[in-house]
Amino acid sequence: MMKNKFILLQKLVVIIFGLTSLYSASANSAEANWKTWSTSTLVQAKEEHRLILIALTAEWCMFCKKMDQTTYRDNAVLNIIRQHYIAIKADEALYPELARRFAHVGRPGTIILDSQGNELVTKSGYLKPQWMLWMLQAMAEQMLFSDPENGPTAHGSTNG
Repeated sequence: MMKNKFILLQKLVVIIFGLTSLYSASANSAEANWKTWSTSTLVQAKEEHRLILIALTAEWCMFCKKMDQTTYRDNAVLNIIRQHYIAIKADEALYPELARRFAHVGRPGTIILDSQGNELVTKSGYLKPQWMLWMLQAMAEQMLFSDPENGPTAHGSTNG
């Protein structure tokens, strides 16, 4: 009798563990819709009046991989990226022109450009999902309260 209960408990633990693993795998399957660095991507950002988020990475960079596994799989981060950004992942070996342009930014490098390609923010190193979310929200709000011809303005007022 006791042996049957133990076997039943073992089976239950295996089932619960399996369901938990399945849920974790599906919850983490979301990923940013990464674009390539190209003229057409810049044109798209201008046409859609969106900010450009560049994730500058390197093959050797352990924290780049950590951001891929955590920050860039966080649902809140992904939602704000989808709403306001064109997301570009650029490995420094594949995009040497970006690596040179942003040589002052460590890896992982997080760069936000306006829709014209002007540098707004650069951040070196690993960003936890919450920190990334706050930065992306702040820049998106600044874009929403800006004059498209003259750039961001204080408190959303326009120059006029």
